[in-house]
Amino acid sequence: MSKCIRGLEIITPLESFRDDLVISDGKIRKIGSEICNEEIKVYKGGYVVPGLIDIHTHGIGGILVNDIRNINDYEKMVKYYYSHGVTTFIPSTISEDIEKLISIARILSEVKSIGIHLEGPIINPNRAGAHKFLTNFDKRILEISKLFSIKRITVAPEILSDRELETIVDNFQVSLGHTDANSDDTRRAIGFGVSSVTHLFNAMRPFHHRDPGIIGVALTSSIYTEVIPDLIHVNEITINIISRLKGDSTILVSDSLQAAGLGEGEFLLYGEKIVCNKACFKDNNKLVGSNITLDEGVRRVSKVIGLKEAIKYATYSPASLLNLDDRGQISRGYAADLVILDENLNVILTLKDGSVVFSNI
Repeated sequence: MSKCIRGLEIITPLESFRDDLVISDGKIRKIGSEICNEEIKVYKGGYVVPGLIDIHTHGIGGILVNDIRNINDYEKMVKYYYSHGVTTFIPSTISEDIEKLISIARILSEVKSIGIHLEGPIINPNRAGAHKFLTNFDKRILEISKLFSIKRITVAPEILSDRELETIVDNFQVSLGHTDANSDDTRRAIGFGVSSVTHLFNAMRPFHHRDPGIIGVALTSSIYTEVIPDLIHVNEITINIISRLKGDSTILVSDSLQAAGLGEGEFLLYGEKIVCNKACFKDNNKLVGSNITLDEGVRRVSKVIGLKEAIKYATYSPASLLNLDDRGQISRGYAADLVILDENLNVILTLKDGSVVFSNI
């Protein structure tokens, strides 16, 4: 049985054009006209884009990844992500003691999460931000890598020996973050196979013209760079600089806490009150994370760098980093993970493997 989406602008995201789209057996069969068994009629739709991919998200809809207890919690999160056009996400933990992280990882493995991202606890205390329960290298963390095909970890390279860093890279896809790494530390880590930088500019050694550090190396090397697109963690000019210098190696991430999708309010992080409005803050007005969803991030930065680039950085780029060769693009043979946006870039329909999983039509 085939399905068709007709007459909308398709952002692949490597190019954009107006045409029909044919779906069969959960995959994209053809871009072009064809008689179909079923037409998905979307009268107010403006664009068809690949399903968004969020590789760094701590929560949504009132649920923090660290607090997931069972499949019901996980499925509730999944439904929230679908309603915001995210068809693939990597649950991210905040730092905890190793045994608690292992316990969380086992639950995520049991509920069939595609992967996991450990943000910490192997990070620099001087750049920890809101993170607690920090540690140096602990080989028990390697147990987590055995549970998932996609396993990411954010570490500070300057607190690791060569052997420790190499061991972690051999078991995880490694990102650098919450770090005081200088240029040499960063180049050393890239030499061992580190592939990305976590939320560039935030929680790391600042850029200085005589001491460019991790930021300077990240902007001038081939390493992927995450950026939080709420325009609070970094502003419009910085987003523009990252996009111009990094191009397809730019990845938009929500870095969302459980407040995402719920609007403004007070929430708990490590049992302590945080306030989420334009972003999430401690009582001392210190940033601790975002409360945006990834589709909102795309809407915001599309006004700065253009829609096609914003879509690319939330689909094609993260798929490339994660080596997901069946999603992140609209092309024959790819999974029919698709999102239909209206003219204001609001999500009105989400398809996962060709099936409608969210509709606001």
